[in-house]
Amino acid sequence: MTGTMIHWLTDAGAADPSRSGGKGAKLALLVRAGLPVPAGFVVLTEAYRRFVSDHGLDGLIRQQLGAINTGPDGDPDVVHAVSARLRAAFESAPMSEELRDQVAAAHSTLGAAASAVRSSATAEDLPEASFAGQQDTFLNIVGAEALCEAIKRCWSSLWSARAIAYRRDNDIGHEDISIAVVVQSMVPATVAGVLFTADPISGRRDRIVIEAAAEPGEAVVGGGMTPDRWVLDAVTRRPIDAPERALLTSEQLDSLVDLGARATAAFGIPQDLEWAVDDDGRCWLLQSRPITSLFPIPPATRPGLRVYLPVMLIAQGIAEPMTPSGNAFFRTMVGGWFRYWISGRRPRASDADPDWMPIVADRLFLDVTPVLQRPRLAARVLSNFGMKDPAGSAALRKWLSQNSGRLPRPDRAAPPRGLLVLLPSLLAGTVASIAAPTRARRRIVAGADAELARLEQQAEMLSAPDEQLRFVERELPAATCDMVLRQLAAAYGEWLLRVVIERLVRRWLGSSTGFAPVLRWLPHDPTIAMGAALARLAREHAAAGIEPGPESAGVSEFLATFGHRAPDREVDLGLPRLSDDPTYVVELINGYLRSGALDTFETGVHEARAASDGLITGVRRVKGPVRAAVLRNLLARHLALGGLRERPKFDMVRAMALGRRTLRRCGAALVERGLLDDADDVFFLDGADVRAALAGRACDLRARAAADHRSFRRELRRRRVPRVLTSEGEAVYGFDTATPGAETDVLIGTALSPGVHVGTVRVLDSPVGANLQPGEVIVAASTDPGWTPLFLLAGALVMEVGGVMSHGALVAREYGLPAVAGIGNAMTRLRSGQRVRVDGTAGSVTLLDSVAPDGAAEDPAPTADRAAGSGPRPAPRPRPVSPDSR
Repeated sequence: MTGTMIHWLTDAGAADPSRSGGKGAKLALLVRAGLPVPAGFVVLTEAYRRFVSDHGLDGLIRQQLGAINTGPDGDPDVVHAVSARLRAAFESAPMSEELRDQVAAAHSTLGAAASAVRSSATAEDLPEASFAGQQDTFLNIVGAEALCEAIKRCWSSLWSARAIAYRRDNDIGHEDISIAVVVQSMVPATVAGVLFTADPISGRRDRIVIEAAAEPGEAVVGGGMTPDRWVLDAVTRRPIDAPERALLTSEQLDSLVDLGARATAAFGIPQDLEWAVDDDGRCWLLQSRPITSLFPIPPATRPGLRVYLPVMLIAQGIAEPMTPSGNAFFRTMVGGWFRYWISGRRPRASDADPDWMPIVADRLFLDVTPVLQRPRLAARVLSNFGMKDPAGSAALRKWLSQNSGRLPRPDRAAPPRGLLVLLPSLLAGTVASIAAPTRARRRIVAGADAELARLEQQAEMLSAPDEQLRFVERELPAATCDMVLRQLAAAYGEWLLRVVIERLVRRWLGSSTGFAPVLRWLPHDPTIAMGAALARLAREHAAAGIEPGPESAGVSEFLATFGHRAPDREVDLGLPRLSDDPTYVVELINGYLRSGALDTFETGVHEARAASDGLITGVRRVKGPVRAAVLRNLLARHLALGGLRERPKFDMVRAMALGRRTLRRCGAALVERGLLDDADDVFFLDGADVRAALAGRACDLRARAAADHRSFRRELRRRRVPRVLTSEGEAVYGFDTATPGAETDVLIGTALSPGVHVGTVRVLDSPVGANLQPGEVIVAASTDPGWTPLFLLAGALVMEVGGVMSHGALVAREYGLPAVAGIGNAMTRLRSGQRVRVDGTAGSVTLLDSVAPDGAAEDPAPTADRAAGSGPRPAPRPRPVSPDSR
């Protein structure tokens, strides 16, 4: 070993996290900022790596980690066994005499009667992962010999079971991780605790939280006791909540608040600080780390308190992040939509980005403050919001009930000019679509085809990458928004006919239950048509006796029509389409072949028509031929428009696929110029960076793409996304709308689609590779059109997010699939292999047995009972049983 393996916290090099670890580097930065930190030194990561190399531990580490990687995923027994072997090897190996001498010399210079020895891993105290408590700390260490042993135990704690599992769960590789050790003088503390410079629970940045106990700070951090707790206003420093008998004086509170403000200024983000007060009353900082639980705040663009809602979570039930290219396209398109409603002017490529739709944590948020400032408008919006996301609507209502008085006063604005322009044309178009539905349907389909052909031709003529980028960022979103706006009248016509027919049936027959089957298998719904095309392909393969494959007959034809769609999150332009990789299409065809449900669509259409005829017959019998004729006419008009509500999104995704192809051409040009290594990296770049690089300005596109890709992957691991976010940082995650029923094994959520099904759970993160067995119950966070081909195979659907007007609910009703939503954490509460009873009429999920072993599905053959009028399920069924026969 050569050179020193130790840096003092006052040394310039101690602030390097690759050498001092996260904890050590941050303590060195606190010292550099002039904050009170106990004197100490860092045993650098070089010492750990040399120790590992000298004793051949690197080979043992690789071997043992291989046991985890090849063993059962997440098996705690395997992880604990690996940890025990690694820690024993570390603690039994001797430390080199050279390092022992350096530690002893530093210990002597420190001159502390007792030392605090803390682990400091290189992947510790990161903005996105704190690693709090994952490695070991040792207090009151006396003597150099005991100090050396404590250092080895800190090294070994890098391989504690909890640290291994934490890195695995947070997708942090074990290969390059290292660890330093911080040694400091023990503070003779009379009181110690933690200080959060923002509220870690609510997220509010204008709050400070201090917890204190007459014990070491580790006792508070570790949760071994209940501390005194203060919540203070960050501006006035006045207590909002305080204990009756305080351990801290007002002067000490002021001192801690001041130290917290200085630490936050030093690091630029809110901090979680450990502190202690010595017997002289002086405050010391023992550790500083980011508060990783905080959701980022949107950039301030307007004064006063602002309230934001997550666009994709509400509109599509998508909590995952979007790629930079996906966010840019959707933001421009939706911005044009809102701008048209407000100003009455159709979207233009020159329109500026809407600052009221910020991108936060790789997700789009919408500033809804102007709506919430107006109680009547807010009430209407909340009602509609509840149809898409009941939990989000309830969370916003609760927040408003407590905070509406804090919102800034609304501007005296005139009614949106767009309403005066749009509503008359929308009304006229709706009436026209009802009067001549077939003509209206053909017009919007032909219009979209013509517009997309024009855009395709325009894109093909663009050869310069900057022109291609502008087309995707500006011209295509504006044109797509305009195209979708022109399709709304027919979609509203279908909706209005549906409402009128349902009310008439209820009035004339006493119940509208019989109308539900009529709404299934609508002939002009492109999502239904995609499933029908897949079933037809499966039937053709079965008849020919051939295995389906990407190059097999009919698949290319299918992709020509539906290849623009994506297996998951198709509204993100940056994610692959079916045409990029037809594997999912082949999986679906194989699934249909296994299910035997090859004629389901034809049967479903026939039964929907029979249900329609049954309604007409019933009305004729009860109310006479005139009303029956009226109903027949309305049903025929609805059938001519049936499914057009899905057409705007279908064509929007077609435009996105064009944008994806064009942007990939731009990426290929960047590869040719040596600016990128892979054309697909362009989807993870901000347009401004690409333009800067094309203009010759210094901009490392490879580094930017890699950073954005890391951010995207990190955000994919985020477990919760707020349903309400404020400019103060308050993040309201909503509450679980699922509540325990009378029995503890019953979860009550929101009823989406009627019917009852008993089957085996299949928890799915993605439809790709699902290998869903006929009759299994899909349990997912949410679903979009990429999931709906699986509905033909499924027995029921359970979602964490969604309301009666969410996409999953609408399509489930059209397929006759029992569905329930609002079961928060359904993907962790329910396990694959578990048998459940899904009641889509009551909105309940009943657990029928204990959890089956992971990956072992119980008998996939389901039993089913359908509510009156709910119609047939589109898959073969065994003998139906009554709901109480279990």
